[in-house]
Amino acid sequence: MAGKPVNTSLSLVVPAFNEGSRLADGLERLMESISPDDTEIIVVDDGSSDDTADIARRKLKEWTRSCVISLGHNRGKGAAVKTGVIRARGSVIGFIDADMATDPKDLSYLLRAIEHSHVAVGSRAHEASLVTERGIHREVMNRTFGTLVASMTHLPYMDTQCGFKAFRGPIAKLLVHGTQVDRFAFDVEMLDLAARLGLRIEEVPVRWTDMAGSHVRPVRDGLQMVGDITRMRLMRRKPPPVQGVMISEIPIEAAGALIQPRIRKVDLIIKWGEGTAVFFPCLPPTESHRVFKRLSSDLESYSPQLMSVEFGALFHPILATGILSGEFSI
Repeated sequence: MAGKPVNTSLSLVVPAFNEGSRLADGLERLMESISPDDTEIIVVDDGSSDDTADIARRKLKEWTRSCVISLGHNRGKGAAVKTGVIRARGSVIGFIDADMATDPKDLSYLLRAIEHSHVAVGSRAHEASLVTERGIHREVMNRTFGTLVASMTHLPYMDTQCGFKAFRGPIAKLLVHGTQVDRFAFDVEMLDLAARLGLRIEEVPVRWTDMAGSHVRPVRDGLQMVGDITRMRLMRRKPPPVQGVMISEIPIEAAGALIQPRIRKVDLIIKWGEGTAVFFPCLPPTESHRVFKRLSSDLESYSPQLMSVEFGALFHPILATGILSGEFSI
């Protein structure tokens, strides 16, 4: 399973909780597998009580496109991944577990899948995957959980929990905006939302090795994941509206050059009617209003207007703009 390198602007989120003993080796393996010229690494320390954040900063100090984010307390793997996705700037956004149990060289499979899909997921259940030394408890937990997920969500995937996934950049931010689970079952919620929105999801094979020192507790975490999915099914809430700015007199072809130098938090620029709309998934209304005021001041002659668009109403125009073929801006 040798992967051919794929050139893209990639952001990789590495969630880490008390990974002081494994993170240095994991990041070393990751950095040997990717290029610093087109890859951003974001380590999110999920409220660790050890030196996880310090180790990450030391290892990444020479990696130009990198940052380490420390959460004030342990919020869960899902919350850590979401925090990194919000910060990410790549046209493709992925995440990978800190122990690098999945061989980082297999990132090429995710990137090739993203060329024609919205979402790519690594699967240890794929017929071409190579899985080494998986303990019997984890094997049983994953098979049981996969069966439950299939029956409760109708997702046709037996391995939703492999910490190795990638998304088109705007898709990642929109899915994070629309989900609420913060712990291990966050993968399921993102995939369930993506499937319900009609996005194309592709599974890819991985080389996966069970690493010593895992923080996964098969029984307790398995029960929590089942509880999260049950609540997700019973309490499916309507995703909050997405905030944005409408600039009716700027054509989409010129929007990026005008807008991106003025504000850093441009997550999605699409054609909207006869003009251009700039959206900020995951930003609260107060911060979106500050961005709007800045744009209004800099682009006064274009009369920007603040927007708040329902999540469902936003998605179909986005798909129609060319996200699947790659013809979109971020």
